[in-house]
Amino acid sequence: MRWIASARLGVARLGVARLGVARLGVARLRVRRTPGLLVAGLLALAAPGAWAQESRSPPAPTSPAPASPALPAVLDPTPQEETQSDRWYSLEMMGAKAGWMRTSRSRTDGRLTSRSVLRVEASRGAQGAVTMHMESEFVETPEGAPVAMRRVQRLGATDVVQSYVFREQDVEMTSTQSGQTTTTTLPRPEGAWLTPAAAEQFVRQRFKSGAKEISVRTISPEYGMTPVTITRRLDGRERIAAMGRDLDAVRWRVENTIAPQLASTEWTDEEGELVRSVTPLGPLTLTMTASTRDAALARSGTPAPEAMVSTFVKGSRQIANPRRVRRASYVLSLADGRIDDLPSAGMQQVTRLDERRVRVDVEVGRSTAATPAELTPRARATYLASTTLCRADDEVIKELAARGVQGAGESAADRAEALRRLVNRHIKRKTLDVGFATASEVARRREGDCSEHGVLLAALLRAEGIPSRVVAGLIYADEFAGATDIFGYHMWTQALVEINGEPRWIDLDATFPAGIPADATHIALDLSALTDEDPTAGLMSVASVMGRLSIEVEKTE
Repeated sequence: MRWIASARLGVARLGVARLGVARLGVARLRVRRTPGLLVAGLLALAAPGAWAQESRSPPAPTSPAPASPALPAVLDPTPQEETQSDRWYSLEMMGAKAGWMRTSRSRTDGRLTSRSVLRVEASRGAQGAVTMHMESEFVETPEGAPVAMRRVQRLGATDVVQSYVFREQDVEMTSTQSGQTTTTTLPRPEGAWLTPAAAEQFVRQRFKSGAKEISVRTISPEYGMTPVTITRRLDGRERIAAMGRDLDAVRWRVENTIAPQLASTEWTDEEGELVRSVTPLGPLTLTMTASTRDAALARSGTPAPEAMVSTFVKGSRQIANPRRVRRASYVLSLADGRIDDLPSAGMQQVTRLDERRVRVDVEVGRSTAATPAELTPRARATYLASTTLCRADDEVIKELAARGVQGAGESAADRAEALRRLVNRHIKRKTLDVGFATASEVARRREGDCSEHGVLLAALLRAEGIPSRVVAGLIYADEFAGATDIFGYHMWTQALVEINGEPRWIDLDATFPAGIPADATHIALDLSALTDEDPTAGLMSVASVMGRLSIEVEKTE
């Protein structure tokens, strides 16, 4: 069953993964879903956040963008490999051509290699198109034993490559970016789960037996070593148009445990081959349709679909002088369904009013005491860790951090504020044409928007021994990208510092200039420690409200 996904799903101790795989042989069935990193990339594109002071438009670039290297070529099987499947899909967003995906499987030397390549273009208002490129590869034995997996992502200007080698007791992960390589030993995932071929064959067996609900637990390179359970429920049959003709299709509702709010609808033919997949993401509805190679790669001749302005949230009223607002109260609500719990952290306190509504009170200068769980040795190590997105051990970042705290006060809060100001100065080119770059890339290229400011500041704080995390949320703008009086999706940073002898979280927005660490128009939706197990940096929670959220501005001061 060709379920959509950007990467071959697999990795792990076999447990139930055996399931008679050896005697079943390799099926064409593919366990796929809409790629998490694609969703995260699109959510990052929706976050404009480069506002500063009282400017009614984003800062103009101060220097030309450095040239970007060419994107990687499409992964092809080598001449020695026997190709067992090769599928192409066209990607549309809001009805406009946005890119393509290719998946393939080959066999050589007694091993199965599954590959996936995805490329997407989207625009941010009038700022031009941003290209995102993601690919993955998984190698396993015919019996379902994992050998290795690899993922490559380009959400900024350079590749981030993560390779995993499965050993008897653990997994060795090697990460390469900006010319630097680090190696980490990881534990195997807990519990029972399936490698790609085993998962595909299990789903195919259930499909052929007439099952109306199919669940499988597996691992995808896009989520690192975090297992995901994918559940499919039969939702009917109908005829749909694909590959230039009408087809009889089986319709399924598909959910997964990593992003349960991103339920998708998939259509397969009677053999279980994916024909179409639709994932609602607020206004950024993603549609993947089976295609020929030529049709998938063909340029549409029309502009790339817009992925930022369409996600703005209109507030109930105008906020005067938003950058000077020091206290504010908002009521957030969803027209349909329960709104998730929002974090009470930093300058934000949240009170639930009912299933559909929460009140958010924001006060500049307020801090929140760390919880006992956030103060354990393990948690502290997480908030100080050097990860793919947040390389605190990068020599360039360490040197930048040391320079940034020169002349700062002795307290961690003073050093954190000095680093916030440094990031604002260091990123010379305030631009919206970067997808979601890592801290190492930002430190070198000195360009980006709110997500680049956020991850670089988090890395600098950790390099100075200050625990940090990023916040995915919203910020108010009186005018931005042609829209007025709106809340746009945004990212900033929180630091854990000692205040009056107590560890407390404070908010730091590096897109703001000196003297303004943040304002009270920031609304936090989720928090992320930027771990390698959370490569989407908390942005999946944004998906649960995108296109459904209403904001009542109760009061501002």
